[in-house]
Amino acid sequence: MGSNSEKHHVQTTLNYWDDPGDGLPPTPIYIGKGRISNERPHRAHDFTITDLSGEEDKFTLDSHGFQYIRHESAEKLFTDEQAIQTTYYDECKQLVKDVTGASQVHIFNHKVRRGPTQWHHLGLKNLKNRGPVTKTHVDQSYKGAELRLRWEFPENGDELVKRRYQIINIWRPIETILKDPIAVADSNTVPDKDLVAAIMVEDDFHGEQWVVRHNPSHKWYFKYAMTPADVLLIKCFDSDMQVARRALHSAFEDSLYRDEQSRQSIETVEWQGKQVPVWPMPVVNYSLLLSQDPDEVAKVVSACKNEGYFQLDLDNIDGKGVLHNRTEVVKLMDRFFSQPLEAKNELGLVDSHLGYEPMGSRTGAFGPGTKDGYEMLKVSRDEIQLGSPRVPEVLKNSQELGVLEKAIGSCNTVTKVILSALSTGMGLTGKERYENSHRNDKPSTTTLSMMHYLPVSETGPSKVGHQKHTDISSLTLLFSDQWGLQIRPPGECGAREMGFVAPRPNAAFVHVGDSLRFASGMQFQSCIHRVVPFNPDEHRYSIAYFLRAEDDTMFMDSEGRYTTAREWHDEKFKAFTDPWKWQAMAPKSMILGGMVEAGADDPEPITAFQPKEIDIEA
Repeated sequence: MGSNSEKHHVQTTLNYWDDPGDGLPPTPIYIGKGRISNERPHRAHDFTITDLSGEEDKFTLDSHGFQYIRHESAEKLFTDEQAIQTTYYDECKQLVKDVTGASQVHIFNHKVRRGPTQWHHLGLKNLKNRGPVTKTHVDQSYKGAELRLRWEFPENGDELVKRRYQIINIWRPIETILKDPIAVADSNTVPDKDLVAAIMVEDDFHGEQWVVRHNPSHKWYFKYAMTPADVLLIKCFDSDMQVARRALHSAFEDSLYRDEQSRQSIETVEWQGKQVPVWPMPVVNYSLLLSQDPDEVAKVVSACKNEGYFQLDLDNIDGKGVLHNRTEVVKLMDRFFSQPLEAKNELGLVDSHLGYEPMGSRTGAFGPGTKDGYEMLKVSRDEIQLGSPRVPEVLKNSQELGVLEKAIGSCNTVTKVILSALSTGMGLTGKERYENSHRNDKPSTTTLSMMHYLPVSETGPSKVGHQKHTDISSLTLLFSDQWGLQIRPPGECGAREMGFVAPRPNAAFVHVGDSLRFASGMQFQSCIHRVVPFNPDEHRYSIAYFLRAEDDTMFMDSEGRYTTAREWHDEKFKAFTDPWKWQAMAPKSMILGGMVEAGADDPEPITAFQPKEIDIEA
């Protein structure tokens, strides 16, 4: 193989089994009924992953436990199961025979990995959304290999175990791999004492694999930028005790491509029987933004100009209080929404930005003939700071009001910090700065909204989710740890369909709303989004803080009309609550704030997704 003049070695972390010290075996993995459950504790350890590009021939299955080869496949997409199990299986059998000299090859499994990095957290049906495995492991232990052999060959297992047999993974990327590549460890650097047997149950098969104790002497390798013609053979077991018998492997993060690669390829999850995109979001660090770090200010301006949304990382000293207040509000929501409807709806909808909205008050996520599937409580910032909020009686005690006051205060601060950074980044001074139209002592419809999405079993199929829209706000600070938020990328991405965004731990979503887009002279994008039931059986909670401009703030909307912030809010709120037939007659500049969708809405069929990698076990 050819040599590369520059190697791409990577400083990163690898996740090793974290032995709890209780003397018990590792927690079993259960695979079945559409999902995988892996609750084993792991801990990240620093390693250098060595790029062996140009030196592939130095590493073989028998000398190191893995081997890179060049092999062109007739299969390109790996979306047709029948083609995989015929054409591709035949290719793999011949490939293994050519490399190992085996007289017989049996393929017992394959996995097409097409899901996001966070696929383990998807819950229901996560198995169909397999992504990279970021935990060091070997698929079979020595005992597990024999269990697998006897399972696959129940009639002649006694005879086969007397011969030399191997279990080999054939790992091939389906597109060039930059994000989350795979690393393999030199078998010679991994003594057996570092391996711990762990049970794995897959449907009716009870197997055993290796988890791994950390050892800094392990030597890890990978090939940078593997292409579909680059195949990695990983030995999981060899009965010959005179050669390398197994190779640890794991996906890992290359920080250089943490964001870049995700912008070049589409990750997907399965939803309603289709592969739906998982769109990436820029990530902005709150502590850096609070310090007006120039690079972070530039990043937030870029996100607002190019996407209209980003995720705000609050996992820092400045964000801890915000996260705590979020947690307390979720507890309050659980208490409030469990009350009888009469108690929740005691005051009804006092104003468009204040009060309780029962389920079914607006058009649903899927348009004509559907209604929304959530109930919502809205609390006014102006009333909270004056000490006289109009809220249902069940919330009129010092504990609940204290929770609301702290949450609104912290969200108000966070959104003002973002506004200040945007003003600085846009070169605004004096009265032109965005903060000066969002003063606390001037009336506005700024609101804390708490939304409870009910399971479809309780709402019925005609009351689902939250319709597609842009927000009536300057900035929306949105908290939700559950999947369900879908966005439609703007600008040149406007022809793309709605896709999910993955919740980020200890972070909030931030959307640019209509008012800030108008105030920027349309330089900022607004976020077209909706909420759908990713898991239709769960109760979903989200908290949205809508920071809105002062009522009398004047701006020009997307149709060239001069309007005040209050007039725009009331007009658009009415459109939200109008019957769908009336909405259909209204200009899209109302519901979508003038944002243009260049392509069809929710095209059918969804654009075919090309999976990221495929494993074959033989």
